[in-house]
Amino acid sequence: MNISNSPPPSLSVVLVAASGAASVARTISHLRKQSVRQVIEFIVVVANERELDGLTIDDGVFHTVRVVSTGTITARGAAAAEGIAHATAPIVGLIEDHSFPEPEWAESLIRSHNGPWAAVGPVVGNANPDDALSWVNFVLTYAAFSPPQQSGPREMLPWHNSSYKRELLLPYADRLGELFSWEGTLQQELCRNGHRLYLDSTAQTSHANVSRFGSTLRLNVQRGRIMGGLRAQQERWPVWRKWIHAAAFPLYPFMQARFVIPGLRRQPMSARMRVNTFCMLVPTLTAMAVGEARGIFSGIGNALHLLEDYELHRLKHIPRKEREEILEYFSSVKLSDHSRAAASADDVQSESPTK
Repeated sequence: MNISNSPPPSLSVVLVAASGAASVARTISHLRKQSVRQVIEFIVVVANERELDGLTIDDGVFHTVRVVSTGTITARGAAAAEGIAHATAPIVGLIEDHSFPEPEWAESLIRSHNGPWAAVGPVVGNANPDDALSWVNFVLTYAAFSPPQQSGPREMLPWHNSSYKRELLLPYADRLGELFSWEGTLQQELCRNGHRLYLDSTAQTSHANVSRFGSTLRLNVQRGRIMGGLRAQQERWPVWRKWIHAAAFPLYPFMQARFVIPGLRRQPMSARMRVNTFCMLVPTLTAMAVGEARGIFSGIGNALHLLEDYELHRLKHIPRKEREEILEYFSSVKLSDHSRAAASADDVQSESPTK
């Protein structure tokens, strides 16, 4: 930590690390390269502090570092809320362990928060673009925020990777974990209360997406169930209407395609990758339709809980090659940190007076 008489931090960045040091090494490396890292309060939420062994975090790069141990992490939203409770900066930014912000990310968020915005979000790129299934999940979740974008007011911002004025989150303190589990609800409530959201095109991050076939299908069944369940609940559909909409689920993929295809066309990919992605969209949208029909008729159930595994343990839901690359990167980071520590020790020894 910095000395006590230093100015307060400008931005608290909360990172939930539920899968150990290897899963967060690359994200932390990107945060260490932020142009305004000296004004960042870095908050890492872990089950146990020992899970970060092998990583150098609190070495004076950031304004402040806080490690929050919560015990077993089963809900990303609740863990993020716990991190926010320890934040002291006027702005709180969330980042995932599979999201890799560009060096100007934090500076851009801080600058935009000088405006009248309750929340500011970044442009999001695809961090694993060599896989069609990655593109499928990217298009379904982040196409509306993918580059190129114009900065301006928005009705929705990228979930799990945006920033908020901390004072505006305080009234939601008792519900913050629930709201961050399905972040769109929080953003909708902020807008209903007269606040505004802003997308800053100069704040950019890259997001690594689920890219295994089985994981993609199961993930989107749960997404569909939540969307269908929330829609029926919020609009208070009678039973007869639930039956009609649930029975019409074979039409849902065609309805979704109206929004998905334009987003797919915008993405920078080869013609072959575009065809492969479209082919993978068909079973994925079908799985989502099945989930939506179930959610309409029987409610959300445990879908939010099941969804957490894909967010908290992303390494399980990417191909072996990608996992091996991440583990190799972690090994290189540990080796680099060890070399720096050894060099520092040698410098101290060489500067010590001899007898």
